Amino acid sequence: MKLRLHGTPAECAAATQRLRRTPGLHIQDESRPHQDRSGELVRVYLTVDLSPALVRGRGVADDRT
Repeated sequence: MKLRLHGTPAECAAATQRLRRTPGLHIQDESRPHQDRSGELVRVYLTVDLSPALVRGRGVADDRT
């Protein structure tokens, strides 16, 4: 799964660190910060993997409704 973080460099760094500590979420890849056109904010792209056991346990991966 691909996640995009959008904010100040400090906000993106803090969010990335929190996501790294999230049980069942594994960050496989992290892009360098990409400057927005405004120049104040950045975008950081994360490639993440969810633990299959946790996803099934919470019903997130189950498409049956």
